[in-house]
Amino acid sequence: MKRLLSSCCLVAFLAAACGDRQGEVAEQPSQDRNAALEAAFEQLERDEAPVVVAVSLDGEPAHVREFGSLRADGVAAEQALVDIGSITKTVTGVAISKLVEQGRLRLDETLTEILPGVPADKAKITVEQLLTHTGGLSEAIGDDAEEIDRGEFLRRALASEMVGVPGTRYAYSNVGYSILAAIIELRSGRSYEEYLHAELLVPAGLDGIGYLSAYDDARTLRAPNGEGVFEASWGGHDASWHLIGNGGLVTTAGTFVEFLQALADGRILTASSLERVREPRVAEDDTGTSFYGYGVVVQDLPQLGRVYWHDGGNIVFSAEWSAMVDHGDVMFVAGVDAGGEEGMASAAMSVLRDHLYR
Repeated sequence: MKRLLSSCCLVAFLAAACGDRQGEVAEQPSQDRNAALEAAFEQLERDEAPVVVAVSLDGEPAHVREFGSLRADGVAAEQALVDIGSITKTVTGVAISKLVEQGRLRLDETLTEILPGVPADKAKITVEQLLTHTGGLSEAIGDDAEEIDRGEFLRRALASEMVGVPGTRYAYSNVGYSILAAIIELRSGRSYEEYLHAELLVPAGLDGIGYLSAYDDARTLRAPNGEGVFEASWGGHDASWHLIGNGGLVTTAGTFVEFLQALADGRILTASSLERVREPRVAEDDTGTSFYGYGVVVQDLPQLGRVYWHDGGNIVFSAEWSAMVDHGDVMFVAGVDAGGEEGMASAAMSVLRDHLYR
């Protein structure tokens, strides 16, 4: 599952959206912010954007709306199931951090300590390097739709060509995050989905994030050709190991906002674990405009304060979340990228930011 929005573009947009308010975080009265949100919704309606949106302002329950063609699909916005794409990495980063909390894993453990038969070029890759895309692994080793089990995936991953020396540079890797999913299974004794449900969601009073266990074909967003996530993203079968841990999880927009809120208020991780997840560890580009934590992109902007976010998608669906922590706001958008035009979710997120923070 790929990232769709360049970090440099996000910095440029956010800076422009804030005008000349250098060095300060913009604040508006709550009624003005609600009016600004309604204005954003009105623009999305005029644009006929095929997106579903969940926005929580100041920690309040999320406003969930859908627009464009999604309003005619017979599924309520609150019930619409979306493919969150590479946002799955946020969930995997949290799950690995939970394993560390539980004493079942160390961040400095190497692959050779965890997996059998690791070749010399990958033996010293650490869990933290996988989390921060600094393990030197390639982006992908196969097509998302290919049916492949964990054993075959690990065999191919360990035999794959390296793209860098572990620990030396950032190189975005879906392979690394699927290896993390395999580590979750090996160290927990549960499937990836079972671990998410039992250790992250249920203790936080949540449900409804997963692969086939969370899927309902009657509620899924659909591609222009009528295919749902099952066919369009997974290839007509449950998600395989080219996706598990790095992409393709399904949920509702409101549920993912609730997940982010539960993460922030301590229902999933301790405060120290959350701080590690959110720490800006590795620059994503040469200019240092954004940093990667554990499945989270981190940016500090003079006009907006600290922003956490991630996006993802494929040629059919896109999604993005953003937490404007100095405002107390959390936003999630998912959409259908009709005609193969990528980034519908990011375009809709830009509309929300433009109205709320300009």
